[in-house]
Amino acid sequence: MAGDILLLLCSRGVSCNPAKQHLFIESLTACMGSSMPHRLRHAALRAAHSAREVLASIDVIDDAKLREMVLTKFSPAVLSAVCPRPGATPADDGPDRFFDDNRDLCYVELVFVLARNSAWRPHLSGDGHIDRCISMIARCCECRRHPFYLAGIFLRIAPEQSSVPSLESITEQQWWEVMLNAWCYASNIIEGDIHCVEFLPILVEGTKKYMEIASKSDLERLIEGVNKVLNRLEKRGSDHGEGAAVTAVKELRTVAGDKLGIFSQ
Repeated sequence: MAGDILLLLCSRGVSCNPAKQHLFIESLTACMGSSMPHRLRHAALRAAHSAREVLASIDVIDDAKLREMVLTKFSPAVLSAVCPRPGATPADDGPDRFFDDNRDLCYVELVFVLARNSAWRPHLSGDGHIDRCISMIARCCECRRHPFYLAGIFLRIAPEQSSVPSLESITEQQWWEVMLNAWCYASNIIEGDIHCVEFLPILVEGTKKYMEIASKSDLERLIEGVNKVLNRLEKRGSDHGEGAAVTAVKELRTVAGDKLGIFSQ
């Protein structure tokens, strides 16, 4: 019931006048607080996920007070929705278990969208989201959709690494596992989402950077995923601003194919 109410409010709140929008976001932030019951926190997270595009477009909010509130209070509230007691070891079968497939897919997709806007990045790193995402690498790479969003979070914030020292703790093997697994389900993720298509050139550069340690079977998996993405893009045609993505992905296929050829020599 709480989730249905929040989702209904979400559909109305994000498009209403600034005063009501401010109240809606304040209420959503409060519902994700660490002292709230897990059902309410998780319902609020789903509502925030539904409003992710509006929340990501923080620059277009004219109300300076609302803009500042969203940046400073909303980000830590999102983390507390999934991790209400940082440092504690939650029960594996409890409602706040360390990793939950559905809850954390909602979480990483929300953070992925927020990280698209440079205004959000200092807050995402400063409020502990990068540390949380790093801690989930192994579990996320066991899932289909999570690695794509994880790759986007890391690759968009990595250029600002000097202010995010925790990124240095990601090993070369972890980077590669995230990049490789990001391609495995990418063809499904980009369907109908131009923002994910626009991320592909960034993913290509990250993949090329970390593929030096790839095994023969890794490269075969990578090329399979890349081909699926190309097929999806080519079926959509060239009317969606995807030219740069197609060019970049074709380049990756060539580089991966050349590297795979070395194993046959």
